[in-house]
Amino acid sequence: MEIPIPNKFKKLWDVWDIRCCILLSLFLQAFLVSFASLRQRSKRTLLIFFVWSAYLLADWVAAVAIGIITQSQGNDCDPRSWQNEDLFAFWSSFLLLHLGGPDNITSFSLEDNEFWLRHLFGLILQAIYRYCERMLTSTDEEMTVLAAAYSIYLTLPSNKLWLPTMLVFVVGTVKYAERTYALYLASLDRFGTAVLPEPEPGPDYEESVLQLSTQTTPNLNPMQPDLDEVVAKLGEDVKKLDDDTKLLQVSHMLFQCFKRLIVGFFVSYRDRQICRKIFLDIDQKCAFKLMEFELSFMYHVLHTKAIVVCRRAGYIIRFLGFTFILVAACVFIVLVNGKKIVLANKYIEIALTYSLLVGAIVLEFVSIIKLIFSDWTLISPWGGDTRWKKFVKDIILKRRRWAESVSQYNMISYCIDEHNIRLVYKLSGYVNATAIVDTLKVIWHSSSKNVHKNLHKFIFNELKDKSKDHGENPRDAREACLQKGESALLRSSTRSYIQLKWSIGEFQYTESILLWHLATELCYHQENQTSNSTTTTTDRPVNDNEEICKLVSDYMFYLLVMQTTMMSPVLGNWYKVFQDTCAEAKRFFDKHKIPNHSKACEKMISIKAKFRPAAVKGIKSKSVFFDACILAQQLRRLEDRWDVMAKLWVEFMCYAAINCRANIHAQQTSRGGELLTITWLLMYHFGLGTQFSEQEEQAGTKMVSVK
Repeated sequence: MEIPIPNKFKKLWDVWDIRCCILLSLFLQAFLVSFASLRQRSKRTLLIFFVWSAYLLADWVAAVAIGIITQSQGNDCDPRSWQNEDLFAFWSSFLLLHLGGPDNITSFSLEDNEFWLRHLFGLILQAIYRYCERMLTSTDEEMTVLAAAYSIYLTLPSNKLWLPTMLVFVVGTVKYAERTYALYLASLDRFGTAVLPEPEPGPDYEESVLQLSTQTTPNLNPMQPDLDEVVAKLGEDVKKLDDDTKLLQVSHMLFQCFKRLIVGFFVSYRDRQICRKIFLDIDQKCAFKLMEFELSFMYHVLHTKAIVVCRRAGYIIRFLGFTFILVAACVFIVLVNGKKIVLANKYIEIALTYSLLVGAIVLEFVSIIKLIFSDWTLISPWGGDTRWKKFVKDIILKRRRWAESVSQYNMISYCIDEHNIRLVYKLSGYVNATAIVDTLKVIWHSSSKNVHKNLHKFIFNELKDKSKDHGENPRDAREACLQKGESALLRSSTRSYIQLKWSIGEFQYTESILLWHLATELCYHQENQTSNSTTTTTDRPVNDNEEICKLVSDYMFYLLVMQTTMMSPVLGNWYKVFQDTCAEAKRFFDKHKIPNHSKACEKMISIKAKFRPAAVKGIKSKSVFFDACILAQQLRRLEDRWDVMAKLWVEFMCYAAINCRANIHAQQTSRGGELLTITWLLMYHFGLGTQFSEQEEQAGTKMVSVK
C-alpha cells in the first residue's frame, strides 16, 4: 500500500533534493575532519556512535546525490536538466571530492579495509564510461566516479564551467584513488604480505660445501649477526630515549618489526632478542611511551590515509590539490561576476556553490595542517632537522595517543543496579530485549578512571622480572606468559600459596577472575571503612597496591561484561558462572533487603562461612558468591595481601592480553585504546608471547652436517 504524500511536499522535495543532499554531504565531511581523529584517544560511546553514523552516511549521501544529478541531466522533461546543467556538473565533482573522504578516516573497523576492491572497481569505471551509459543511473558507490564523469560529459562542449569543474574533478579522483590505495594497503591480505621480510635464500649451498671441504678445520657455524653488535649500534638511540623525538623514531622502527603480529605471523628470533635487550635497559616511562607511539602508528596505518599521504609525494599532491581548488574558486567568481552563467534560482545556487568552494578550501587547508602536525612528519627521512620540524615538534609530542583511562564496573553494583530497575527488566523480558537493557545499564552506570603512573610502574616491573627469569628462550617465555595466577602466588610467599591456591587450581580462569573480583571488592570496602573510622579522609595513607587491585579488578570485570570480543578466547564457562553468581547475589540481597553497594559489602563481610558452598549445595550451581566471601576472609588475615593481590591481578590481565587475538587488539586503537592492548604489546617487547619461532632459535645455534 502506497503512503499518500501531498503534491506540495513532492514538489518541494523535487526542488530541494539535490541541494539538501549536497549540504548534508558537506556537513558530514566537516564533522569527520573535525572529530574522526578523536576516537583514537576517547572512549566515549556517544562520540564513537556519531563518528560511525557520519562515516556510513557520508558515502551513501554523496552517491545518492550524484545519482540524482545524473538522472536529472538525462531527463529532458525535467527543467533542472537544462537550466542548471553546468552547475550540476560542477556540484558532482565536489561530491566526488567528498567520496574521497578526509585523510583522518578511511575505515571505521578493520573489516572496512577489505572493501578496497569495491572502491577500485568504482575508480576504474571512469575510464570506460563511454561504453556503460546504460548503467549510469545506478546510485551504488561502485558507479559514483563513473556517474560523476558522465555528469560532466553530458554538459560538454557547451559547459561554461568546464575549467573549475575539471580542476575539482581531478582533485576528487586523486583523493578517491588515495582512499582506495590506503584501504588496499590496510587489508589483511596485503598487510600480511607487506610485513614479510625480503626473501633470504642464503649463500649458495654447493659453493659453500666446496669451500668448507677445502678448509683444514671447517667452520660448520655460518656467520650470524652478533646481537650484541646490533644492540651496540642502537646504543646512541637507547641513551637518548629521554628525547621524545628519538623515542618516536625508535618506536617506528619497532613498529616495523612487530606489526606482523596483527596478521598472525611470528616475530623473528633476532628482532625478539634485540628488542628484549633494549627494554631490559630502559625505565617504565620510556617503555610506555614507546607502546603509545607504536599503537598510534598502528591506528594511522589501519584506519587513515597516513601511509599514502605522509610522504614527499603526498605533500606535493596535497599542495597541488589545494591550489587547484583555489583556482577553481577564482574562475567561478570571475564567471559569476561577469554574468556568463544563467541560473534558475540564482541566489540560492550561487550561495550553495560558494558553500561548497569555501568548504572544500577550508577542509583541504585543515587536512594540510593535520598532515604537517602528524607523527609522520618527525620520522620523515627527508628534510633533515629543519626549522619547521623543530617548530611542530612540541605540538606533536604533547598530543595524547590513547584515552589513558580504563572503564570501571563491579559485580555488586551490577546486581544492585538491576534491582533498582526491576520493572524495566520485567517489561523487556516480554520482547526478549533484556540483553539490550543490560548493555544500556552498564553503559550508564560504569565509570572511567585514569591509568596512574604507579600502575605503569608495577606492570613494567612485573614483566621485566618475568622476562629476566624466563625470557631467555621462546619456549620458557611462552610458558611464563600463559600462567593464570599460580606463579604470582608462588612469588609472593609460601604461606600465601598454600592458603590461596584453591582459588586458582579449583576454578577455570574466568571463574577465578569473578571470585577474586568479589573478594577484592570486599577487602577494598573494608579497608576504606576501617581507615575512615580511624583517620580523616585527608590523613588516610594511600596504598598504591590497593588502588592497583581495585582499578584492575573493576577493569577486568568490565571487559568480561562489555568487551566479550577481547575476552572470547578465555571465556570458557563464564556465562554459566556469571549467571549463577548473579542469581545467588540477587537472592541474598533481596533476602536481607539490602538497598545499596555499601550495605551489600558490609553484609557479605559479616558472613561466617564454615563450609565450602560445593560441600553444601553440590556441584550443580557454578556460583562463586560465597566462595568469594571465604576468600576475602582468608585475604584479610594476610599482612601482605595487597602485594599478593596486585601481582595476581597483573598476571590475570597479562593472560587475557596474550590470548586475545591480535586483530582485536589492533581494532581497539580506533576506540580510545585499551590498557590490555598496551600490556599485550609490552609483553612481546619483553620477549614474552606465543608468536615466536623456536625453530629459528635452534637453527641459529646448531648446524647438521650430512656426509
